[in-house]
Parts: sequence; structure tokens; C-alpha cells
Amino acid sequence: MAEAARKVEDISPKSGIKTLTGYINRDNIAEDIDKDTLDDLAERVKRQFDEDLQSMHEWMESVKEGLKLMKQEFKTKSIPWEGASNFKSPLLSQASINFGNRAKLELLRGDKLVKVAIIGRDPDGMKKERADRIQEVMNYQVNYEMPDYRDDQKRLYYSVANTGTIFKITEFNPLEQKNESCLIQYPNFAVNQATTSMRKCRSFTILKDFSFDEVIQKQRSGMWRDVEIYPVDSQGDKGSNEEDGVDQAEENSNRFLVQQTWYDLDGDGIEEPYTVTIHENSSQVVRITARFDMESIVVQRNQRISNLKKMIIADVQDKAQRQESMPKEPDLSGMEIIRVDPMVNITKYEFIPSPDGTFLGLGYSHLLGAITQGINSSTNQLTDSGTLRNVGGGFMARNVRKKMGPLRMRIGEWISTELSPENLARGFFPNPQPEPSQTLFALNEKLEAQGQNFAGAIDTGGIIQPNTAPTTALAIVQENLIPTSALMSSMLDSQAKEFQVMFRLNKNFFDPELYREILDEPQASSFADFNTENMDIQPVASAEMASKMQRIQLATVEMEQFDRVVQVGGNAKLILRNYFDAIGSQDIDRIFDESTMTPEEQEQIQQLQQQQELLAQQQQQQIELTAAQVALAKGELDRLNFRTDAEVQKLFAEADKTQAQIAEIESTIILNLEKAETEDVKNGIQMYTSMIGTLTDQTMKIRDLLEAQGAQNVQQRPTQVIPTGGG
Repeated sequence: MAEAARKVEDISPKSGIKTLTGYINRDNIAEDIDKDTLDDLAERVKRQFDEDLQSMHEWMESVKEGLKLMKQEFKTKSIPWEGASNFKSPLLSQASINFGNRAKLELLRGDKLVKVAIIGRDPDGMKKERADRIQEVMNYQVNYEMPDYRDDQKRLYYSVANTGTIFKITEFNPLEQKNESCLIQYPNFAVNQATTSMRKCRSFTILKDFSFDEVIQKQRSGMWRDVEIYPVDSQGDKGSNEEDGVDQAEENSNRFLVQQTWYDLDGDGIEEPYTVTIHENSSQVVRITARFDMESIVVQRNQRISNLKKMIIADVQDKAQRQESMPKEPDLSGMEIIRVDPMVNITKYEFIPSPDGTFLGLGYSHLLGAITQGINSSTNQLTDSGTLRNVGGGFMARNVRKKMGPLRMRIGEWISTELSPENLARGFFPNPQPEPSQTLFALNEKLEAQGQNFAGAIDTGGIIQPNTAPTTALAIVQENLIPTSALMSSMLDSQAKEFQVMFRLNKNFFDPELYREILDEPQASSFADFNTENMDIQPVASAEMASKMQRIQLATVEMEQFDRVVQVGGNAKLILRNYFDAIGSQDIDRIFDESTMTPEEQEQIQQLQQQQELLAQQQQQQIELTAAQVALAKGELDRLNFRTDAEVQKLFAEADKTQAQIAEIESTIILNLEKAETEDVKNGIQMYTSMIGTLTDQTMKIRDLLEAQGAQNVQQRPTQVIPTGGG
């Protein structure tokens, strides 16, 4: 039955849900689908593939030209003459190699690429124990069950800087019973540039080539439909690239299209996400798998919307509370499918997001391609111009030689001639070839500098001098590494998403017995541990530390604070571990393994720790005693200052009293002066007046002195209010 002929009312919501749940974890759904539907699905896959490929045309052309620019030439050109310069700048190769080197050393450092971050509180430490188990198992998977993982990551880091975008598909291999994570590089994929995210992607196609033997293996195992793909009389290694002499699956005439798409297989009017594999030449659908699970199916019942798994669990809990008997099958009555979310298993590694908002990111091919072409063109012109200038050549007059033809000279050779010097000088006209253009040379240098700057190449020769402090030099280098660190962070984000896909696959497929065997814990449960609640997966590498020297510098700074950490009772052992880790020591666990210490050594460490704690307590007591002494001295100083102020005020009061007495004497003298009649009285008054003037001057001097002293005291102590007893 074709898709257009389906009617929604033909399938009830309950039967639709049962159909979808029956597709979950099936190796091949195509065995249950009728031929008309398979043909319609194959036609849709091919149509979407062509549309996606067309939308990628501009992006692919830039990558293609960039790859050509990266390939060095060993032969000269024939234009503008045979043997002309054919230089190609290594700018693109240098930029990609530099990024790949840094990413490989930092992001693949150590054997613990996966770590588990705990979200939420963990009062009893149960989450921590669970996280440790998951971290150990997933690192085991990456390092041992997936032996090609590190090699693929290295290839990715060196390639993504040039192409801009590379994908990885992470899925469970039912034949080998383990997870696989494979690269999807240009040109072996197609995706529409209007896509916004892998979760909302309507079609993503992977181009693959499978040999005849691989096809037979997949058909016999039940993973593929047993249909005729290759003609019976075909010869050679059918289906492989070796047969056709091609390098890429896109050039293979017998290529397969593995497309993640959407299709309404249950006929309820809502499309579900599937992965469809077809043989392009024959349009045969060989495999269909579901890209959803119980948590992906969102249903509605009684105005409540939830995923199917939670809805069924809630029904079971409700029946258990009411002590009702459990049915053999879940109760699907009244449920209606709202949507089916895809299980995303393709991770996008993006170098730089495209400024125009299209899906595929940009690499150095897109960003430096034009600059590289300019460098190549200007360099070749300069080289050709210099070649013409150095080789020489020109025109000879008719009377110079009887037999015309080329005249060549060997190095150190002198040719005799019967011509006079004047005729010889006038008989040759050199080719008017000027010196290589200085303007063109300056343009070439400018393009080189712009390209190096854009590629993030660090040149601190003009900044860091011989007398530059090490910390300053490190800061300069770190500042120049910020762009690279940002790119590293983008790689880490993608790597974290890839580990999240692995985490979800482990929840569905990890062997419980193998889980307990790896951990050596008989009670460990993979089903309970690989739960998506309360945790997230993140890679362990840090993008902020972009070189080994920087890690050593950081550890050295910590070591400089070792004594202070010991004094306050901190964990100084962690500082030592960080230092040994930064310098690359391979015996850290043995150096700090307390289980191998003798009882005497452990007792010495305990005594040292007790001495450190006692020393810290004594220093704290000394600090408290010093603070108390300072407070006591400050109180005494305040008391003395208060006493000085009181004495000054008392002297001011006495001076005011003396001044009042003087004023009273002056008024008496004036009165007596008015009454004076004899010379003796006048002489006495003059004597008293002179004495009063002298006393007044001395009193004013004393007052000025007291005021000056009071001002000085105010400046030498904190400002405070002194009570004067006034109203």
C-alpha cells in the first residue's frame, strides 16, 4: 500500500502505538513493509539526496578548490611559457596542521577522555559512585572496545580545520555487539543547507561502498533484505572502490545511500524518524531501522502529555497503589500520538559557524582560499619576472652575424668577433624586461601577513624581548592562543555530544554481565547506572590550557604557595600531584599510593600532618594575640589624646580669664586717667599702661601657641568630638 493511499482511520491510535513500539530495536523493519511502500520510500530517499546535494554546491566547490590549493605541485606550468613558475603557498596546509597538532595533543591527552558531571545535590554520595562507574566503563569503551576512535579523532582534527565540517555517526553494531563511531567526511555525505540542527534535520545521507562479501554477510545475518543487488555474471570485487579504481564512495557506480529521514510507516498521519539504506543503482531498499525508542514517542491521554515510557510507568504505579492486578500488556487505551522525537546519533564537528546562517560550517578552504590564490599568483609573477630578468636575451642587428640564429654563451666563455667595439655595442638590444615589481612584492608580503594572522599563527618575535619577564611572556603567548582555545572549545562541545550518544546507546544495548565484569562489582547494574537523569557527559580535556608549558607554569605557581597551604592546613598533596601531572610523570599513582607505604612511613606522614595542624593553630593564636595587642595600644592612644585635649581646653579657659582681668584693669586705668590732675598720677598711669600692654602681648602669644598646638594634635589623631561643657 503506497503512502498516498493510506487512511488515518484505517489504523487506530492503539494499534499505531503498538506498531511503533514493535519497530524499536529491530535489526531490519524492511522485512515487514510491502513492496509499493519500499519503492515509494526509495524514490523519496533519492529525491531528497539530490536536493540536499544541490544546496551544498557552493560549500562543496570551496572545499574542492581548497583541497587543490593544499596539494603541492612538482611540475612547472606551460603558461605563459614552458617551464613557468607553478608555486603554491603552504598557508592552508600550515594552518590545518597547526590546529591538528594542538588539538591532538590537548584533546586526546591521557586515557580518560570521558568524565561524568553530576547535576544536583548529592548528600549521600550515591551519584558520585554511580558517576565513577559510568566514567570507568565508557573510558574502557573508548580506549579498548573502539580501537579506531583515537585514530579517527586525529584525522578529524587535521581535516575539520580545512573543510569546516565533519560528522561522526555513533551506533551499536549488532554483529560485533559493541558501539562504533565512524567519520563522515566530505564528499561522502549530503545535508540540506537550510537545516538548523541535527535534531530537526529532515534528511541526512551517507554515501557508502560495500563489497560483495560485505553485502552477503549482512544479508545472511538478517541485517539486510536478501535481494539481488549485483548481476549474477558480474566479475571482480563487486561494489568496492578497488574495482572501479576510485577513491571516494561518491564516485562508485555501486554506491549505497544510508539516509536518516522521516516517513509515516504506521499510517497515523504523523511521520516517524527512520534510517533507510538503499542501493542507488537498483533502488533496492535493503534495510530500515527506527531512530526512536519508548522515550521518543510523545502521547496524550486525558489532556496529559508525556512520553510513552513515563505514561506506562505512571499506570503501573497507580495500579500498584490501588493493589490491582498487573496486565500482561501496557494499557494503551485513550492514548494518542502527538509526535515522535528522533534519537540523534550523528554528531556535527564544526570549525567556524557560517556567517550567513547556513548549516555547514566554514574552514580555512573557505576563509583563506582567496588569499592563498592571491599569494600564489603574485609569487609566480614575481618569480617569472625575475627569471626573465636573470636569463636575459634580446635582439641582434642584422650585420652582427652572417648566419642568424640563437647565440648562447657558457659560463666563463669569451667569444671573439671581428666587429669593432662601436658596432658590437650598437648591434645588441637587450630585452626591455624591468626588475620585479616592488609594488607587487609589497602586496605579496601583505597577503602573507594577513593569511598568517587569520590562520592564528603566533609570531611573538617582535613582542617578546630577551629581558621580558617569564610571566609576561607567558601572558603574551596565552593571549595569542585565545582564538585557538575558542576553536578547541568547539571541538570539546561536539565531543561531549558524541559521548552523550554513546551513553544513550549503552542504556539500550550494554551487556549487563560485561558491565559487572569490567567494574569487578557483582551488584553493579548497567540498566540502573545508564539513566539519563541527574547527569551529563563531558570530555575531560580543558581548552583553556593550550600548551604543556602553560600547565607547568600553573603548577609552578601552585608550588610557590605550597608553604602557605601547609600553614593553613590545606591539602598540599594535591599541589604535588598537579605538578607531577603537568610535567608528564608516569608514576604519579605509585608516588602517592598510600597502600604501598609501610606502617612506619604512614605514621611519619600522620605525624607531619599533625605538626602542620599544630603549627597552623599556633600561628592562628599568634595572629589573635597580635590583634589584641594592637587593639589595646589603640585604646591607650585614644585615652592620651583625650587627656591632651582636656589640658589644652583648660589652658584656653585660664587665658580667657586672664584676658578678662586685663580688660578690667584697662577700664579702671581709663577711668582714673580721666580723673587725674597731677603729674605723678599721670606718670603712674603711663607705667601701668605699659605693664598692661606687655602683659597683653604675652597673653596673646600664649594663646597663639596653644591654638597651634591644638591644631597639631587634631591632625595627628582621628577626628573626635571633645565635650566642652557649654550650653
